Amino acid sequence: METDTSMDTNKRITDLVSVTTRLINVLERENDILINRRHSELRLILDEKETIARVYQARIMGLQENPGILDGADDEDRAKLFELATTADKLMVQNTRLLEIAITVSRRVVDLVAEAVAEAAPKSGAYSAKGRTASAPIKGGNMSLSLNETL
Repeated sequence: METDTSMDTNKRITDLVSVTTRLINVLERENDILINRRHSELRLILDEKETIARVYQARIMGLQENPGILDGADDEDRAKLFELATTADKLMVQNTRLLEIAITVSRRVVDLVAEAVAEAAPKSGAYSAKGRTASAPIKGGNMSLSLNETL
C-alpha cells in the first residue's frame, strides 16, 4: 500500500507532466503559426498560452523552492519529466526568437507605411516669413502678387 507521501509525489508528477505537456502543445502550435506567417491565428491561442504559462511557472517555482517534493518519485517519472522540461525549454527559446522576428517585421511594415503616407501627403503650401511656400522656387521663379484695390 502506498503512503500518503508517495501518493502526493505521484500526484505532483502527474500534474507537472500534464501542465508541461499542455505548454509544449501550445508552444508547438504557436511556433507553427509564426513560422508559416498565419499571424491572424495567434489571437486564438493567446489566452490559453497565457494561462498555461502562468500555471507552468507557478509549478516550476514551487519545485525550485522545494526540490524535495519529488524525493519519492521513481527514476522513470523523473526522466519523463526532465525530457518534457527540456523540450519545453527548447520550444520557449524558439518561440521567443520567432516572436522577436515577427515584432521586428511588423514594426518595419508600420514604419514603411508611415513613410509612404508622409511622402504622399500634400504639402501645406503655407507661406514662410519671407513670403515663400515650401514648394516655390527660391530664385528665378515667377511670384504672383495680388493687391486689394478697394479702399
